[in-house]
Amino acid sequence: MAAVTGLLEWVFALYFLTHIPITLMIDLQPLVHGLLKWYAVTFKDSMMLEPPSWFKSFLCCEAALQLPFFPFAAYAFLKGWYGRNERIMLCMQSSCRYSF
Repeated sequence: MAAVTGLLEWVFALYFLTHIPITLMIDLQPLVHGLLKWYAVTFKDSMMLEPPSWFKSFLCCEAALQLPFFPFAAYAFLKGWYGRNERIMLCMQSSCRYSF
């Protein structure tokens, strides 16, 4: 059972680590404008070119709440803290509820 738990902690840490560049390069494009034109032309995504206010508010929440949490969560899983600290478990669960 400990081997499975250790494997799951590494998988979750990898999940959170990979979401840092994904959030920066894809999700936050309407706020950052770096690759926005290329992305919008390539994938014909009108929502990213002229995002409505409600969409920008979601992106701001993602930038302010989720993005700073990703490195913390990855570190917590790599150190094996998830099952040992109630505060960390609560943060992880609330982040997962927001994501899905």
